[in-house]
Amino acid sequence: MRNLRGFTLIELLVALVIMLVVTGSIFTLLNTTQRVSRAQAERTDLQSNVRAGAIIVPNELREINNVEAGTADQIDIITPNPTSLRYRAMRGIGFVCQTPTAGEVRIKKTTWSGMREPVGGRDAGYVFLEGADQDVSTDDTWQPVTITGVAASTCGTDVAYALTISPTVAALTSVPVGTPVRLYEVMELSLYVSDGKSWLGAKSVSAGEATQPVIGPLVDASGLAFEYLDKNGAATAVTGDIKSVRLTIRGITDQAIVMGGSSGSVQQVQDRLVSEVLLRNAFRP
Repeated sequence: MRNLRGFTLIELLVALVIMLVVTGSIFTLLNTTQRVSRAQAERTDLQSNVRAGAIIVPNELREINNVEAGTADQIDIITPNPTSLRYRAMRGIGFVCQTPTAGEVRIKKTTWSGMREPVGGRDAGYVFLEGADQDVSTDDTWQPVTITGVAASTCGTDVAYALTISPTVAALTSVPVGTPVRLYEVMELSLYVSDGKSWLGAKSVSAGEATQPVIGPLVDASGLAFEYLDKNGAATAVTGDIKSVRLTIRGITDQAIVMGGSSGSVQQVQDRLVSEVLLRNAFRP
């Protein structure tokens, strides 16, 4: 036993120092990797939010109708503001399958194309009225209708939606089968603040909903901006003159991240995307 020797104190100290150096290097590597992964995840979420906003909003606005110097019923932009927009959002189109009465319009279900089924009290609509001269479009109009109820019905042997109209519209009794009917609800997009953060908020005004956050977080005060342009590309405050809407979405990361590696500054990153939407549809006066 006297010939068996253990480690000396110096050898133990050297081993301990080597172990601390290796452990410290591994910790630094893991910490840096974690920070880089977190930064990448935050940037990915930021870019996804901005791109989603630049897709969702233009898709809504492309369905907006506008008639230069038209009536209130022919202009779907209701209240244009720098950080909010209230408008008629088209929800679907169908075709008359039975000669309407003054108080009811029926739409064949197989011809309905929309994001959801019609809802009475929430949706309103337009029914196309052909003018006296079928060879020209200048005397054609779209009759606004208020829909108080939607019920399951039939057109012959085909399933249909029966739209109850109030007040009754006598002009609809002359509408032929196959006439298009477009339904909409009033929506509002706005820069919405919740829990101390800014979001792209949306609500159905027709349904009386409260604003709900859709995309975010966005930059406070300037995260959502609308510009309204006329046919010459100049800014306008006249709703009937608006031909395009320029949308700016400025996103921001949810958490601060390290910039430039482990030794960089810690801050929240912003990203911006600008898109312009041409109001391609127009009701004919």
